[in-house]
Amino acid sequence: MIALVIGTVLAVGALAFVLYPIFFGAPRTKSAAPRVVDHARIDEEIEAAVRAYREGEKKHDRCAACGTPVVRDAHFCANCGSRLPA
Repeated sequence: MIALVIGTVLAVGALAFVLYPIFFGAPRTKSAAPRVVDHARIDEEIEAAVRAYREGEKKHDRCAACGTPVVRDAHFCANCGSRLPA
């Protein structure tokens, strides 16, 4: 009987601990000052990353001899067998 009472008390305590912030709200803290975001710098970083990606794609995304798309790590064209540039 004692175990049942202790278990019930612990369960009610845990339930109160979880539900208290929902019903009464968490204590509010002061929000930090808004950060100044340099959108132009971020846009430049993104554009530079896109340009680098596209340049990497152009290295050998197609076979020079037949124009067939090739896998990035391929050394030879699967269609015509010609050697791809490194």
